[in-house]
Amino acid sequence: MSTSSDAADGSGALPVVWFDRPAGRLQRELLDGRVEIVDVRGDDPLEGIERAHGAIVGAAIRYDRTVYEQAPRLKVIARAGIGFDNLDLDDATEFGIAACNTPDGPTISTAEQAVALIFAITKGLKESALRLGAGEGDLWARHGHLELAGSTLALAGLGRIGGYVARVMSAVGMEIVAYDPYAGDERFAELGAQRAATPNDAVADAHVVSVHAPLSDATHHLVNAELLAAMRDGVYLVNTSRGGLVDQEALLAALDGGKVRGAGLDVTEPEPLPPGHPLLGRPDVVVTPHVASATVAGRRRIFTHAVSEVMTALDGNQPPNMLNPQAWPGRNA
Repeated sequence: MSTSSDAADGSGALPVVWFDRPAGRLQRELLDGRVEIVDVRGDDPLEGIERAHGAIVGAAIRYDRTVYEQAPRLKVIARAGIGFDNLDLDDATEFGIAACNTPDGPTISTAEQAVALIFAITKGLKESALRLGAGEGDLWARHGHLELAGSTLALAGLGRIGGYVARVMSAVGMEIVAYDPYAGDERFAELGAQRAATPNDAVADAHVVSVHAPLSDATHHLVNAELLAAMRDGVYLVNTSRGGLVDQEALLAALDGGKVRGAGLDVTEPEPLPPGHPLLGRPDVVVTPHVASATVAGRRRIFTHAVSEVMTALDGNQPPNMLNPQAWPGRNA
């Protein structure tokens, strides 16, 4: 069995781990003395990938055969996060590359961001701050936002992050209803959530809707004009999963028409939103630039897990969070 101290070509040199962004102190600390780090420093987003035995990547680049063909040594690729919609698993399998993610890394920080956005928009924090800064009067009488205790939260997805949000908001006093066809009855019972048969059923009576679904062809624009029309007037919407889950044109129309009272978005389409985008200037919308998981603790946990996945594969063992197990051992043989 090969070890990480031996390069894939058997030369005895350290294996190369490639990052698609500049590697910081944390990444270097986690890999110090174990590998040679190669990262992108110039304008070429794939600079140095031809040397890589392992890769730790973000969500900005699509990794498919057009990339894998440029990386003849690549044995394992780890997505630093939960979502892996930018990894073509079929192509990775064809090339014998182990594709992994870090499902437990971002959970707590991303769920906390979702909760923060729920509070921010249902309490009108941005709107109130802007009115105060503009010197407007009659602020108390014009506020009119939502008390969360006793209201209903609909969750699209009851996985790690959705489940964490359910626990927190249950403690606040919210009733929880969720749509997740992949979660068993025991999951709903554990979280005290009511199961909805369809997305429309889930959102019909909700005061707040929070999206926690993976992005796929089936879920693209899950929140569209039809689903928004099924919601109560004055609903609040939060999305911390993927920008492609929400049809932003439909959302803007729903905001303008009063169907949606406020929206909190950590993810958008595109990312980041360009200056002047109509979502950015609105007092009823809070947009953060896909930073939910980027707390100090969250970032360390994500990269610690990503490094572990890569080094496990380079040591000749199947990574625990391999997304295409049928490809093992592939190039790791």
